[in-house]
Formats: sequence, structure tokens, C-alpha cells
Amino acid sequence: MRHFLTLFLIFCFCSNILGQNFEFGRISISDFSTTPLDSNANAIVLKEFGQSSVFVDDYDHRIKLMHEYHVLIRINNKEGFKKANFEIPAYKRGSYIRDHLDELKAVTYNLENGQINRTELESKKVFKENYSTYLDLNKFTLPNIKEGSIIEVSYRTLEQDLFNFKTWEFQDDIPKLHSQYIAIIPASFTYNVVLRGPYKLDDPKKGEVLKEYLFLDGVRMDCSKLTYAMSNIPAFVEEDFMTSPKNFKSAIYYELESIFYPSIGVKKTFSKTWKDVDTELMNEKTFGGQLKKTELFKTTLSTLLSPNDTKLVKANKIYDYIKKQIKWNNYVGKYSENGIEKALEKRTGNIGDINLSLITALQAADLDAYPIILSTRRNGTPNSLFPVLSDFDYVIACLDIDGIKYKLDASNRYLPFGSLSLQCLNERGRIIYSKKSSDWFPLASEEISEQYYTLTGVLNDQGQIKGTLTISSQGNKALLKRQHIAKFNSLEEYWEKLDEEMPNVSLTNAKIENLDEVDQVLNETFDITLEVNKQQASNILSLAPNVIDRISYNPFKIQDRTYPVDMGFKSKLQYNIQLEIPKQYEASDKPQNVSLALPESAARYKYLTQMNGNKLEVLGSLSFNKAIFTVDEYFSLKELYSRIIQQQKLDIRLTTKK
Repeated sequence: MRHFLTLFLIFCFCSNILGQNFEFGRISISDFSTTPLDSNANAIVLKEFGQSSVFVDDYDHRIKLMHEYHVLIRINNKEGFKKANFEIPAYKRGSYIRDHLDELKAVTYNLENGQINRTELESKKVFKENYSTYLDLNKFTLPNIKEGSIIEVSYRTLEQDLFNFKTWEFQDDIPKLHSQYIAIIPASFTYNVVLRGPYKLDDPKKGEVLKEYLFLDGVRMDCSKLTYAMSNIPAFVEEDFMTSPKNFKSAIYYELESIFYPSIGVKKTFSKTWKDVDTELMNEKTFGGQLKKTELFKTTLSTLLSPNDTKLVKANKIYDYIKKQIKWNNYVGKYSENGIEKALEKRTGNIGDINLSLITALQAADLDAYPIILSTRRNGTPNSLFPVLSDFDYVIACLDIDGIKYKLDASNRYLPFGSLSLQCLNERGRIIYSKKSSDWFPLASEEISEQYYTLTGVLNDQGQIKGTLTISSQGNKALLKRQHIAKFNSLEEYWEKLDEEMPNVSLTNAKIENLDEVDQVLNETFDITLEVNKQQASNILSLAPNVIDRISYNPFKIQDRTYPVDMGFKSKLQYNIQLEIPKQYEASDKPQNVSLALPESAARYKYLTQMNGNKLEVLGSLSFNKAIFTVDEYFSLKELYSRIIQQQKLDIRLTTKK
């Protein structure tokens, strides 16, 4: 859920009192007592306060952002000890323009023999890590942490980034009793504000005006004071099959729209329309400038392509050429890092280098190709209300052949033509047609990720199954399998590891087909020997019907999930087991045949065991016929998995005939 607000500074008269910060060090014995919100929590935020305000730094006369932070956390158990570790980012741009941390105070409180004992953090225990060219991390750990400790931390940062003001996350991976944030914004600044998440503010309309609060641009200026508060906030629990947590956590995000300079009567606008963004991107030398370099490919294309090639054949050849020519350097980005010419020369580059090269090469072959900028799943969903270029961290190619649009990413050698990896399947991207035209483009995949297991064999008198196992993978399953195999030094090493991971199973004479033919089904074949559980002093054999890929883990555990289940792909898992058993045995007990389905067959599970003479046949399948399930469908998915796990716990019992 999102709420869009624009700050037109029209608020009621206020007092001169600013934040409602709580007093540092004021701890009572009652703070050590648990609350209903503590249930199963490793730690809990008792109080949290933040305040951000614009000011003019007397040292360098720059307009900056001052952010004050104060938090009180109770550590409930050893799992909560990690909350005593702090990393405070400080961004930097060059030697002089950088964020600063000061006024740091940190104390640990322990209740011992009815007395509250305090241990202060020593200043020498605060370390600065040069994390990257653009980021330092101020790191420290609170001292004397025990189960039941309360920690208190407060600090101030002086920051350079006015564009995004300060993001305030009400929700964290531990619950919070109370969280309050105050923003003090000059009257000449207008911000767009987005409130995300499922929980409501305590008082969303609380605003005041601070008269002549700030001296800016030669005049005394009013400021607005906005107070946001939220209470009894549940922890945000991450589960499988989700995009970025920041899409769903309750939080406030800012984007600077404009600044009015009263001394010269000029308004500078920062918020853009998509036409502005289209022009900016296509004029940018590391984006649109690279698409003009079609001459780089003319010589290569003259030998790579044939006159009789269809458009689709041409596109496939160019796609394979770029995949082989430029190796991904593990850096994402929508812009070319070093230019496509250097990427081709060095045979390495970032995502921008690779896919802008692909688009340029396709255009050089007179094919209709365009860039699509997108946000990867871990980066979050791009803002749909107004364009924010920093929301996008990736670029792919869109190829249009006779009205059919293919999405292409040449950064992964194992991606088939027209497929995207899971990280790119994040709602929608923006296709840039020209300097004056762009549009939203859906990224959802209709591809089905499939895996098939086929086991044919014979159960001998020694209680062993000997036979042949074939594993066939398509779509995303094949991509993940190929990427996994590539991590090993050889196929023999991969097969050895696979054999180790399967207890009571021996795999020999392994073969693999289409490992490098990424548009084909990936087939693995093994000779298999499986030890069957034989009960001592009896003639009973217990056989697990799902000898391969048995489902024993339910990815859905929480009581109420407040965000959708996003699997990325439709999928199908199927297994077929055909066993010949000794004639003296019969199936005395076997799992019940089942067929389970969600409404409209959105998901379906089937299981069938049957005997035909002395041949045992086990058939099973699990299909997800859509990629995204709503919050309302969560309980049904959770229950489906629970029933599958219970059903697959049951073995087939073979006993001698009487």
C-alpha cells in the first residue's frame, strides 16, 4: 500500500519546541519486563526517535541535512545479540564532500540483584571501515551484552544528500513499541513523499510551522515540522519467494521536487517527467551515447551474418556473439562502465557494457532494438508515480521482430535467447524508444520452469534397487542447474558431490546432454543403486516413494504474510518411478493416492501408487500455474505444502506373500 503526499507548506501555527526526543539514560526496572509484542522476538525496540532538518554548515557554507537518531532496544536472547552491532553509513564524494558522524553515545544496561548497572561504549571501540570509493562504515558493538540487556544508542550525522532527504523505516526484523520521526523542511523546499507498508500512522496529519526558523539564501525562512509516529509495530519477517523487503516494510521515502531561491526569485525543479528522463538518458554518453557506435560492429556483422538469414536468425547470432565476446565482471548498472568499445577490447564489462553492446549490434544489423531499464528484485520496485532514475539499476535489450518482443540479457552465458533470470523479473521496466518517447514494459515471464525425474529399476532379493535415473530440466531449473555445475572444476567433481549429498544412494556412469546448448532440455542420466530399508528379523521392506527430491521443508511458516508470494516463474515438478519387485513380495501398505488443488488450479499436487503384477508404479507432480499469489492465497499455499510434506513422509511397505 502506498500513499502519495506532496508537501505544500500550509500548516498551523506552532510552538518553538522541536522534537519529542526521550531523555538519554532514563531507564527504569519496568523496561526489563516483557510485553505482548515480545512473543517469540529475539529483541524489541522500546523507543525510537529520529529527526532530520536542513541547515547551512558554517564551515563550508553548504546546505546539508542533519539527522539525529536515538534508540532503546531490549535483547531477549542470544539470537538478539546481533542487534548490538551497529553500522552507520557515511557517504563520500571526493576528499572533502562527505558525511560526518558525531555526538555518539552508546550504553548497555543490565538488571542485576535489583540494580541497573550501566556499561558505556569506549570511543576507541568505534571503527571506520573504508567500504568502497563512495562509502565508509562506522562500526561498533555494544559492550557487556547478556540475555535481557537493554542497549541505548544516540548519534548525529551531517549528510550531503538533500535529494532523498532521509528514509525512515518504521518496520524492522524485530518489533517496535514506538517509533517517531520528525522532518523539518524549509518553506522553499518541496518534497514528494511516499508512505509504504501495511500499517497506519498514529496521527498522519500532525504538522506545524516554525516561524523564521532558518536563515537561507539571505532571508529568514519558515520551516514545516512534520511528525510521523507509529506504535506496536510487528516485526517484518522475510520468507522465500519475495522481492526486496523495502517494497513492503512500513517506511517513509522522500524525493526532492523543487527549491525556490527567494533572493533571485528562481525555482529549480529536480523532479522530472518521463520525457525529461528519456532525453537525459539518450544524451548521456554512457547510455544513449553508446547506442550511436554501430560502426564498431559493421566488420564483425559482415562475416557473422549471411544474406539469407532471417531476422530471428540474425538476432540469435548476434546474441550468442555478445555473450561470448564480453564476460560479465559481476557489476550491475544501467550505464556503460568503461564504454562498449573498451568492453569489446578487454572482453569484460558490467551489465551496461554488455547489453548496450547487444542493442547497438542489433541496431547495426538493421533490427529494431531498444533498451529497457529495470530495477532488480533485490533493489526494489521502481516508483510508478514519478520517475526516479536512481530506482533503476539494470538494463536489458528489447528486440521487436514483426510485433513479437523478445527480452534479452547477454550477461549470462547460460540464458537462452528470449529468457530473463529471476533477478530481472520485477513487475515492469521502462523501454526507452527515443529522446521523446518511453513506456512501461511488463517483465513477467510466461516461461514454465520444469524438472522431470524418471527412475526405472529392479528391486533385488538383497533389498537393493538397481536401475537408471534420468533428470530433465527446462527453463529456470535448467539455468540454475547449469550455473551450479559451472561452479565445479569438472563434471566428475560435480557428480562426486551429488553422490555425497544423497545418502543410501550410489550414482555411477553419469552422463549429461546439452550442457552448452542452453536452448535445449538439460538431461542427466545415472546408473543408480539404492539401499531399501529392511526391518531386522522380518520380511518387511520400507521404500520411500520419493527417493529423489523429497519435499520435507515448508517455505511458508509465518501466521500472516503481508506481501505476495512471488515465485518469478510458473513451475512443474514431476516424477515417474517404475520398479520391478521380486515375485514373493506384495505392497501391503502404501500412501493414499491424492489430488490436491488450489482454486482455479492455481497450484496442483497429484500422487498415485499402483501395482501391475510385480511392477510398482509411482507417479507424482507438483505444478504452480501462476507465478504470483496474493496475500489472501497465502494460507492455502501454506496448507498445500503442509499436506504434501505429511503425505511424502509415508513409505511403501513390501511384505512377503502368505
